[in-house]
Amino acid sequence: MASYMITLRTEDGGDTPSPTPRYLKLDDAGVETELPTGTWEAQIIAQFPKNPGGVRHGDIVFFVHGFNVDFRSAVAAHHKMAGALAANGFQGQFISFDWPSKGVAFAYLSDREHARLAANALVTSGISLLRDAQAQDCRINLHVMAHSMGCFVVQQAFVWSYQDVPPDWRVGQLILVAADVDATVFSASNPSAKAFSAHAGRLTAYCDRYDKALAVSNAKRLELAARMGRVGLPDDTPDSMCEVDCSDLFDKAFPSLEAHLDLVTTHCFYFDEPVFWQDVVLTLAGGIDRGFMPTRQVNPPTARADRFKMNTAPCSPEDYATALGKAAQSPSFA
Repeated sequence: MASYMITLRTEDGGDTPSPTPRYLKLDDAGVETELPTGTWEAQIIAQFPKNPGGVRHGDIVFFVHGFNVDFRSAVAAHHKMAGALAANGFQGQFISFDWPSKGVAFAYLSDREHARLAANALVTSGISLLRDAQAQDCRINLHVMAHSMGCFVVQQAFVWSYQDVPPDWRVGQLILVAADVDATVFSASNPSAKAFSAHAGRLTAYCDRYDKALAVSNAKRLELAARMGRVGLPDDTPDSMCEVDCSDLFDKAFPSLEAHLDLVTTHCFYFDEPVFWQDVVLTLAGGIDRGFMPTRQVNPPTARADRFKMNTAPCSPEDYATALGKAAQSPSFA
């Protein structure tokens, strides 16, 4: 099945920001085809089935990658993640939002500059575009998932989008993985937290206390604020937010000292773990409250209703199928 991407890079796929977004169709053979905006929108909407009343239903997930990702890596990650979602019962559309990260580890600060520039385009050229493209016979849910510095792109987009689009836009689920964002901005009184609550139904933050890449990020920022993807959410978050601590999952999957010292492994391991994808798909389905998902449990150190730790093993196929059936609210979930 074809899938889709928005890229802010120039046609050569380099790290130079394109003056206008480019809309790509990706096929399984590895061919990328640039489409006119209207054609791109129409092809995506047409993939969603109609119910007996003639109304299209389904789900779209926008994924925003992190720093140190070149175009080819972004495409490879797109196919990997779309496959993982489908393997766990998600039948909606997965769309990557590719911003011009340099693909080299030492370019961290310039990547942050590009991330700021990319932020509003996520809303104006992605979320609001598909929202406006939906005819009266569409009921398609939009969700956003981001990793690492992509979470910073999302934060900037949610806070500053009012400058470019009407403030009535909204997404269903907002999923932040290993967020390279100041933990303090998730406090209820912070403008970013207020923007997240205004534009998203639920925010789920996946964290790893062993994340070495985020420790380096904090050092590069002169230790001004701990990264949320490493230390978790602050105590005073809005009710719409919850945290899933994946530290035990990482420690069991990668017990060696070598793995614990590896920046990429500690920062990106989530995407290779089956239980993570089960939890993500159940979160996207939205029909089970955050405290009743069989892939997680309340984190004992806190015993709070919004703080969880990920199980270290996936659910059995039978248990997962039952949970997904209870969680499903649209045809996007098998």
